[in-house]
Amino acid sequence: MNQPENLNLLPLNISSFNKIYDYNMIYVDKTPLIHFLICRPGQYFLSRPRRFGKSLLVSLLKHLFLGHKDYFKQTWIAQNAAWQFKFHPVLIFDFNEISHDNPEQLMRMLNHSMNRQAADYELDSLTEIEPKEKLIELIHLLSKKYHEKVIVLVDEYDKPIIDHLGIDEERLKIAKANRELLKIFFGTFKGLRVAEQVAFLFITGVSKFSHVSIFSDLNNLTDLTMDDRFATLLGYTEFELKQYFHSWIEKWAKDKSITENSIYQTLKDWYDGFRFSSAIDKVYNPISILSALDQQKYKNYWFETATPTFLINLLDQNHFSIPKIETSVLQEKHFSSYELTNLDPTALMFQTGYITIKDVKIHDRITEFVFDFPNVEVKQSFLELIIIKYGHLSKDDYATDSLKLYHDLMHHRFGLAIQTIQDIFQRIPKLDHQSQQWFLQMFYMMIRSSCPHTRTITTLDDKMVIMIESNKSSILIAFTCSHAVKDLILELNVNPIIHPLKLSDKDLYFVGISFDHQKREITDWTDEHVNPKPVEITASQKAFVKIIKLFLASSGDLENERKEISVWVNRKNKRLIKNNTFIELVIWEDLLHSFQGQGIQDYFNQEMLACDIVVALFYSKVGQFTKEEFDLAYSSFKAGNKPYYLFVGFKSTPPRTVSQEYVEIIKLRAQIEQDEQFYIAFESIHQLILQLDAQIETCIHQLTDNIKK
Repeated sequence: MNQPENLNLLPLNISSFNKIYDYNMIYVDKTPLIHFLICRPGQYFLSRPRRFGKSLLVSLLKHLFLGHKDYFKQTWIAQNAAWQFKFHPVLIFDFNEISHDNPEQLMRMLNHSMNRQAADYELDSLTEIEPKEKLIELIHLLSKKYHEKVIVLVDEYDKPIIDHLGIDEERLKIAKANRELLKIFFGTFKGLRVAEQVAFLFITGVSKFSHVSIFSDLNNLTDLTMDDRFATLLGYTEFELKQYFHSWIEKWAKDKSITENSIYQTLKDWYDGFRFSSAIDKVYNPISILSALDQQKYKNYWFETATPTFLINLLDQNHFSIPKIETSVLQEKHFSSYELTNLDPTALMFQTGYITIKDVKIHDRITEFVFDFPNVEVKQSFLELIIIKYGHLSKDDYATDSLKLYHDLMHHRFGLAIQTIQDIFQRIPKLDHQSQQWFLQMFYMMIRSSCPHTRTITTLDDKMVIMIESNKSSILIAFTCSHAVKDLILELNVNPIIHPLKLSDKDLYFVGISFDHQKREITDWTDEHVNPKPVEITASQKAFVKIIKLFLASSGDLENERKEISVWVNRKNKRLIKNNTFIELVIWEDLLHSFQGQGIQDYFNQEMLACDIVVALFYSKVGQFTKEEFDLAYSSFKAGNKPYYLFVGFKSTPPRTVSQEYVEIIKLRAQIEQDEQFYIAFESIHQLILQLDAQIETCIHQLTDNIKK
C-alpha cells in the first residue's frame, strides 16, 4: 500500500471495522445515518452492488451493538449522539463464508455457523438439527443468558443463489433448492417468539428476489434500497471525497506534477455517478476510489473484482439489446419482483451496479426511472465484456483493436479507425440472429467501450449516431445498414441538437458509415471537418512572419486527400505561427474559382512557380492540369529555380477499373524511379499525411535557416 508519510492509511480491501481503528485508517463517517437507522428497532433490507461497503457496514453494526465504544471515538455517534453503547448479543450470517455448492452443504454450513457462534458465547451445545429450529434455539439461549434482545446481521444473503445463475440447468436447480432453504431459514424471523427476542435484523445483498420466493414470511421487512434518506449510506459523496481524502489528492498531484482539479474531475468521470433513489445524491464507488488513490492510476478496479458472469450470460441468452438500456423506463415495483426463471435484465443490471438512475419522472403519481451507465469504468468494462460475449471475440484481440480504435479516432485518423471496425466485424462468426439491429448494437458497443467520453445522439432501427468527446474535438459518428453516407452527413448537418457544437471552440467532425449486414462489410464511408478554423496572419505579424507557399496539384479522384491536407496544413500552422512561420496552401481548385478570363493554364503555372514547395498527387486519373504542372515544376526544380522542393505522391491501392490514364500514371512513376527521384507511395490518407509531414518539416527548417543566414 502506498502510504504517504504522516497520512492515515487508506482502508483498501478492509471489511472489518476494528481494523480501521487498530491501524488508524481513514473512515468516512456514516454514523449519523446509521444512528438514524438503529434508533428504530425493526427488520431491514439493503441491496447494493458488490464491493460497495456492505460488509464493512455489517462489521460496524456488530461493534456498535457489542458496545465497543473505543472503536467510535472519532465518529459522530460517539461525539454527538445519545447512544449508550450498550451490549447486545450479535449473530452474524456472512454468506461470503458459508459454503453453498448444493443445498445439503448450505444446510450443514448454516448449522456449523450457528454451532460456532453458540460456542463463542459459551452457550450449551445446540440440540436442534434443522437450521430453522436451531436458529430459534440459539436466539432463545442468547436472550436468556444476557437478558438482552438479540441483534441479527446477514451479509450477502443472495450469494447461494446468484453464484449458480446463468450457467446451466443443473446449477439453476441448485439455485432454486438453495432459495427454498433460505426461505425457510429467513421465515424464522416471522415467528412471534423470535420477533420478541430480536431487536434489530439487518440483511444485505446484491439483489432482492421477490417476497414470494424468499421473504414471503417477512412482511415487516423494510426495504432501504431505494429510500431517499439512505441513498448515501454506502459509497462516497463528492463532499466526503474532498473532506476525507484531500491529503491523498495533494500527494498525487505533487507526485505526478498535475493539478488537484484535474484529478478530482477524472475521478468523477471514472468512478462517480451511482444513484440509488429518487434523491439527486450520487456516490463514488469506494473500492475504485481507494485503489486509484493508492496506485495513482485510473483503471477498472471495481469491475475487475465484481465481474457479473451470471448477468452477462443472462443478457446473451435473452439477446438483450444493449442500446435499449438508455431508453429503458421502469417503475419501483419492478425492482422487487425477481424470479429465478423470469429475471428482468434492466432491473438486475441496476441492482448489481452496471447501470444507474439517470433521471426520475413522475406521471399521475407514478414514479418512473430512466437509466444509463454510471461512469467511464462501468461503461467501458461492461460493454467490452458484452461485445466479446455477443460476438464470440477473443478478449486479447478485442482489447488491442479497442485501443487502436480509440487512438485513431482521437487523432482523427478516420480511415484507420474504419479499417479496425471492419476487422472486428470480420472476426465475428456468422450467427442465426445477426440482423441489421444486431450489427447496429455491435457498433454501439464498439464505440462506447473504446472511447471514454461518449453519448448516444440517435438510436433507431436503421441507424445510430454516437458522439465522441475530448477536450479539443467532438466527433459524431453515424452508422447505418440501409442509408447512403451522404444522407447521414446531411441529417447531421440539419440536426438542431448539433447546431451548438458548430458554434463551439472545439473542432467538429462528422463520420458516416454504411454497412452491408449480409456481406458483413463496410461498403462506403466519409468524413467531414465541419468547422475548421483557419489560422490567419494579423496585420502586425505580416512584417516578420516567414510565409512558405505550398502548391497542391491533384486529380479529381483524390478529393478526400486534398481535404485532409488542408486540415493538416491548418493544424500545422497553429504550431508554426508561434515561431513566426506560416504555410500558405495554394490549391488549383481555389485558383480556378477565383480566375476570370482566358489563359488559365498560364495563370496556374505562374502561381505554381512562385511557390516554395509543390506537391503533386496521382491515383487513377491524370487530372486536367496536374501532369502539365508537374512537368513544368520538375523542369524548374532541376534548373535550381522555384519550387525549391517537389514532392510526388502515388496512391498505391489498385483502382477498381484500370483505364488508359492509370497506365500513363504507372509510366510516370516508372520514369521518376528511372531518374532516381524520391516519391511518396501511400495506401491511406494517414500514410500520406505522415510522410508529407516528415518531409515538409525538413523543408521548413532548411528554408527558415536560409532566411536567418
